[in-house]
Amino acid sequence: MKYNKLVLLVIASIQMNLAMATSLRSEQIELSQQQGSNSKSSAISPLIVGGSSADEGEYPFMSALVIVGSEIETRVTINSIGYDSDAFGFGPDGEAAGTLVDCGIGDSQCEGVSNNICLIERGDINFSEKALNCESGGGIGVIIYNNVEGALESGTLGDDFSGNIPVVAISQEDGQALLELDNATASISSTTLAGTSQDVVCGATFLGEQWVLTAAHCVDSEFADQYQVNVGEYNLTDGAEEAIAIKRIYSHPNYDSESFDNDVALIELVETVDATAIQLADADTTDQLAIENTIATSIGWGGRTGYLPNEGPTGNFPDILQEVELPLLSNTQCRSELASSQGINTFSTGITEQMICAALDSGGASACQGDSGGPLFVESSSGPLQVGITSWGIGCAAEGYPGVYARVGALLDFIDATRSGVGITGNSDITNSPVNVAIEQEFTVTNNSNSTIMPTISLSNDSDFSIDSSQCTTLTAQQSCQLVVTFNAQTQGAKTATITIASDVQDIPTGSINIQGYAVGAASELASSIGTQSSAVSIYSGGDVSWRTNSVGGVVSGNISGNEESILIAAIEGAGTLDFEWAVSSEENEDEPSEPFDALYLLVNGEEIEFISGEVDYTSQTISLSEGTNLVEISYRKDFNVSDGDDQGKVRNFVFTPTTPVSEPTNTSSGGGGTMTWLLLLLFAGIGVRRLTF
Repeated sequence: MKYNKLVLLVIASIQMNLAMATSLRSEQIELSQQQGSNSKSSAISPLIVGGSSADEGEYPFMSALVIVGSEIETRVTINSIGYDSDAFGFGPDGEAAGTLVDCGIGDSQCEGVSNNICLIERGDINFSEKALNCESGGGIGVIIYNNVEGALESGTLGDDFSGNIPVVAISQEDGQALLELDNATASISSTTLAGTSQDVVCGATFLGEQWVLTAAHCVDSEFADQYQVNVGEYNLTDGAEEAIAIKRIYSHPNYDSESFDNDVALIELVETVDATAIQLADADTTDQLAIENTIATSIGWGGRTGYLPNEGPTGNFPDILQEVELPLLSNTQCRSELASSQGINTFSTGITEQMICAALDSGGASACQGDSGGPLFVESSSGPLQVGITSWGIGCAAEGYPGVYARVGALLDFIDATRSGVGITGNSDITNSPVNVAIEQEFTVTNNSNSTIMPTISLSNDSDFSIDSSQCTTLTAQQSCQLVVTFNAQTQGAKTATITIASDVQDIPTGSINIQGYAVGAASELASSIGTQSSAVSIYSGGDVSWRTNSVGGVVSGNISGNEESILIAAIEGAGTLDFEWAVSSEENEDEPSEPFDALYLLVNGEEIEFISGEVDYTSQTISLSEGTNLVEISYRKDFNVSDGDDQGKVRNFVFTPTTPVSEPTNTSSGGGGTMTWLLLLLFAGIGVRRLTF
């Protein structure tokens, strides 16, 4: 099987995240059990364990969020006898026929192969060099056989392969047999069949028309717009040609990627689909079903191998849709069970009112990694009624660790407003900023109803936020507009607000979003300690604990606890170069360094540039800044628990060199004029997460 470069990157990203989640979960559970931690528990991805294969056609609403790739079909015929063969990734299409010539291991240009087929043994040099050595000698095709017992599978020529002749793979046994033949006639071919294979990313459910429901964490990826949806999927080995492209993704505006609260997203497809939709349970119905511990069904293509917390990962992923029956739990029951199993209090289990749990008392059956985004539903007199979306869990099918699902009934306002009303999307977290410094952030308001409306947009906190809705006075059906929110806190600390939309047309559902920002106070006393003498630089600090002067020079982050941060911000006027040294001593994620536990982060104008974690001595950092006002943030952040080393970040020799002469800047720490405004297009969270998703 062969995929294009983007698909390979997507698959690698998914595999890396899954592996990271498994390793992180083991450490977190062990610490919780040993220490009675009050922090939120980590989670791991759910699959169907302890269930059975569903009947084909039984769940027509079940959908698969997939990566569609291309398969390569190969053929090898020697003296009119066919041999089993495999493709090489990134190999050219083509066919060739000629005499089979032994080229050894292909470590140099093949001789006597002009217009013939090279037979090459695997070993010593990479496949691409072997193929090129054949082609440079005039060969028109390559057969590479394994140098160990069995078939040669999953070989690749690399995405920069420059050869033009077909290359195929066969087993060691067949290759050695071919060496015994004299002047054998060979023919080979390699043909790419576009869009014929699919790999499932997550489950989903069809809601009707062009709408599909899934978990927000399933589409929380830079590659999400490359996914496709296969509505009514059952057997993953066929039907890739029927997958439908995604037009737009709407994640819940208050989805929390750390706690997995509000873990819901709607996918709008590029075309409507004629298929049976699932019904959604309302809040009251869901509450009653949970109280009665009603039997529900979870379905998906996740792993079927269960494991205990601190073990794993799962395995045995099926191609055929699986199902398992589980009793619903009330949130009180779920919190109590998780707290008892981990030795923590019920408030620390991470179960919110936007979640619902399901589990057997004895364990042994559950959703698991790979089932994310799929449905949890009950049978009603009118058909299946979805109560949950597979979200997260601890272990797989372990006794005392219920699976956790997003509670559909508590999320209906978002679902309805997005599908058939007026919804709002955007990043609800506004980047940290100094007091009295204005930052603008855009949100998109979309009218998915069939009516023209004049929306009324209100803001709950007009002391720290303001709103410009001038582009959203009238919205025709299916039209969108941009809403600009300005965060300009006058005092330091966390600030929150709710943006609410109302419609002048009756019965059209509307959405809302809770936004939050954090303002830090002026810290001019740190300027000389950090090393800056430029009038263009103003220093601010805050967070849970502010930075302070380091007794041995420079500045050091505050003494923070789990899930806290210490923030240092420099507001810098004008273009130029910023040089500084930074160091950190913190808990490090050695298994997945790209997903740190505790780390020192660098952000420029809200975009994460880099981080350091573990034991890192002072190293130099250079940043080029453009015209205008730039915010450079250096923050030390901790995950839920565990400390290591000195547990702090350090900065020194902070020097800004302007490219043009600096005039006296406006005092940005005073009220009134001189505020700074710019649009932050993207904010990368970059915080290590120990909760694992199904």
